[in-house]
Amino acid sequence: MFLIYINDIVDLFHGSDVRVKLYADDIKIYLEITNDTDCTTLQTFIDKITVWSHSWQLKLANNKCQHSRIGLSSAICSADYYVSDVKLPTVHNVRDLGVLIDSHLTFRDNKNSIVSRGHLRSIQIWRCFYAKMLVSCKAVTTYVRPMVEYCSPVWSPVAVTLINQLESVQRRFTKRLPGFQTLPYDERCALLGLDRLEVRRLRADLILCYKTIRGLVLLSPDSFFHVCLQFKNARPFI
Repeated sequence: MFLIYINDIVDLFHGSDVRVKLYADDIKIYLEITNDTDCTTLQTFIDKITVWSHSWQLKLANNKCQHSRIGLSSAICSADYYVSDVKLPTVHNVRDLGVLIDSHLTFRDNKNSIVSRGHLRSIQIWRCFYAKMLVSCKAVTTYVRPMVEYCSPVWSPVAVTLINQLESVQRRFTKRLPGFQTLPYDERCALLGLDRLEVRRLRADLILCYKTIRGLVLLSPDSFFHVCLQFKNARPFI
């Protein structure tokens, strides 16, 4: 019922370049800023949301509203934005559906947070199930690996340093197991039936690629892929 009640808010943005995304009671609006006019346009639609909230008696949580500039340069427009005369704080990191997004889209803080929490949870599991190798491995794959792999196609790193940093979560845990201290990492994974985290992220990327091309997700293939004319009429292999 709540979703039906607020669903018409998207009608405010029809015919404009301002994009809007809804998730439960959260709303995000964004616009590519190229000049001061775009800053004014964004503020105009913020005001429209404010008016809409008053009309439907849904008070906005001003203390939870934030503004973030995403891009390599903030010199294009450094305008401030307001909700009901309350200035929105400008943040360099914002958590969106569990993922930390920084203003340069490096996702470095998100990776650091994942690694820190992954090590902490792995140590807790190791202490609880010491000398119970099969149980501890099952606990790690159940409670640690999903956390380390959450939304990995969005933030999957390409730098070797970051890849090794993420891999250290599983590497350190397997090395703590009795009898595995002297074995190489790949051999430990083979004996435990585990894949490297890097391989699992690659698999997740390929699955999302398949779903995008096949139209199984709400993503436009033309926005991500270019069909080479040489292979356009070839037999599909997907």
